[in-house]
Amino acid sequence: MKVILLEPMENLGDVGAVVNVKPGYARNYLLPRGLAALASESNLKTLEAKIRAQAKKAAERKAEAERLKEILEPLTLELKVKAGETKIYGSVTSREIASALEAQHQIKIDPKRLLLERPIKDLGEYTLVYKPHPEVPMNLKVVVVADKA
Repeated sequence: MKVILLEPMENLGDVGAVVNVKPGYARNYLLPRGLAALASESNLKTLEAKIRAQAKKAAERKAEAERLKEILEPLTLELKVKAGETKIYGSVTSREIASALEAQHQIKIDPKRLLLERPIKDLGEYTLVYKPHPEVPMNLKVVVVADKA
């Protein structure tokens, strides 16, 4: 019996693969659990349309990430924090960097995609990696300075 895999199966294949399985396995396991669909013409066309739509969305996300990279790479974000001689009071987190970027430059980023090994606790200049898309990493310069006020 030919079925189209809707979920990746370790011994059968990836999503969208048309595989030949025993009828009992398909009827009793794959189909009831939603892991596969019968390999009919209509199901194949639906799957192809879904794959094309996903590819188009992925290309749009990558293009958006590349546009964001052109904007962010030349920028230097300056954060003013309360500090002593070299140490700051508290720390600077990725969430604070994202909100400062939105406040200063009106650019919204996802703080979860900003790779910060540990919170920043010293004054100085840092180069952080931001990954809005797996194929488009970018560097973001952050300068942490003491607030004189």
